[in-house]
Amino acid sequence: MKEELDYSRGAKPLYAQLYDILLEKLKTGQYKKNDVLPTEAEFEEIFGVSRITARRALAELAAKGLVKRQAGIGTMVISTSEKQEVKTRVRLVDGQQQHPIERNNLKLEQLSPPQTVSEAFGVDESCPLTLLTRTIYRQNEQPAQVNYIWLTQRLQPLTLDALSGGLYSMLEEKDENIDSFQDVITAELPTEEDCQILAISPAEPLLVKTRKGYNDRGELVEFSIAKHLASCYQYIVENSR
Repeated sequence: MKEELDYSRGAKPLYAQLYDILLEKLKTGQYKKNDVLPTEAEFEEIFGVSRITARRALAELAAKGLVKRQAGIGTMVISTSEKQEVKTRVRLVDGQQQHPIERNNLKLEQLSPPQTVSEAFGVDESCPLTLLTRTIYRQNEQPAQVNYIWLTQRLQPLTLDALSGGLYSMLEEKDENIDSFQDVITAELPTEEDCQILAISPAEPLLVKTRKGYNDRGELVEFSIAKHLASCYQYIVENSR
């Protein structure tokens, strides 16, 4: 019997609804430790969702340390309660919290990547990769952040129009949604291009977050360099369940 999800406007995303249902089944003992969960195809039949949606819900469970994917076996329950974890985030604190954050895709280019990026993707430096340059800002405000996002060759060809609905929506459509990531945060002075985009002086410090984002197959999808105006952001570390 197919279980119903909420498709109404304003409802949670389907993967989040599926995650909540599976989490409840773990907590109530319907799924026990060492049980193997249904396959993505079976979730498609049970809930009427796409395999990509099912995969993302399972990825959320895996990120919480509740399940583990094992080749030849499937998705196995390893815990029925969420583990305590340390969360970090960079929050915009410009005094305009009532205005939503907006993203402006400035350009999409095919460029030879720097050595750190080419090595991360496992390609030669002479091999061009797609670079998305975008800014993040609040309504009626100057950009507070510029992102330089290198993307996997598997997405080529790619156009700015394909990103109109959002980068991560596009990645999900292409079955390249981010399943895990690694962030490194440093402080740097801006480059000439940073100064032009953010309208700042060369002496203004930037908070720089370098992210490697991987799909659920362990393949690198994005190598992004997000440069934040230090005066506009807080770096927050939380210890929570």
